[in-house]
Amino acid sequence: MREFLLGSALAALCGCTFAFADAPLNQAPAAAAPATATIEPQLIRSEHSTRLKPGQPVIIDNPYGDVRLRFGGYEEQLELQSVAQQPPGADAIALQPAEEAGEYRIAPRLPQGRLLAEHQRIDLAVFVPKGHNVTVRTEYGNIESRSMRGDLELRSTHGNIALRGTHGRVQAHTGDGSIEASLLAAPPGAQQSLTTSTGAIIVAVTEHLDARVQMATSALFATEFSLQVEELPGQEPNKRATTLIGADASSLSLESRRGEIRLLRWRDFSTPDSIPEHDKTESKH
Repeated sequence: MREFLLGSALAALCGCTFAFADAPLNQAPAAAAPATATIEPQLIRSEHSTRLKPGQPVIIDNPYGDVRLRFGGYEEQLELQSVAQQPPGADAIALQPAEEAGEYRIAPRLPQGRLLAEHQRIDLAVFVPKGHNVTVRTEYGNIESRSMRGDLELRSTHGNIALRGTHGRVQAHTGDGSIEASLLAAPPGAQQSLTTSTGAIIVAVTEHLDARVQMATSALFATEFSLQVEELPGQEPNKRATTLIGADASSLSLESRRGEIRLLRWRDFSTPDSIPEHDKTESKH
């Protein structure tokens, strides 16, 4: 069974502060007040497996926590693992994946009109087989993707986005979160984009990216590639830069209104069994 790792630490438990005063000699100290018991949220783990139709898109809409994507093999089997943090007395978050309008949808939801309780959340890990495009949406939750074999559309309102080794087209957007990506060769003709409102963007690529890269921000550019920079006075972003990495076979846009953009060289390294790290996939068991 695969091991599911929570992407963010569980909320810290409440602490108590004690004040001490010197008691007069020969006077017994006052009896200590009984400590208030802290009731920890319950952790509810669940697993779900389904067989997808060939090429069926996967939609993951989780406004209550993180989403982790992993390569799920070459058959049509999708596996879902979840960990819900459930405070006592709070309405439970329902998780009932189902097919809708030809898509496979994973969308945890509270009862209509209910809000998250303090310390309540649900985090998802989804193992997606080759050839299925995936769309992910979160609010404050982070999105992480590794070694996926399909097109990705990742959107978060405030969360961070991290992706590595995608064999497919990538579209990613967040607001004040950051984006960190290590990109393989772009699919021929692909138009890829990574955008934030104010968060930083850090991208590592090889010489085989085969893409014309355009960057725009009002903050700083940092790169190991030669850039052609154009000033855009009075605009936001206020400057734009372009570079060609490998063949001119696709495009990659990196844009932030006020976040720093770093474009770095991804220097391949190998694991002890001599498999290039970006070609490794996680074990299915």
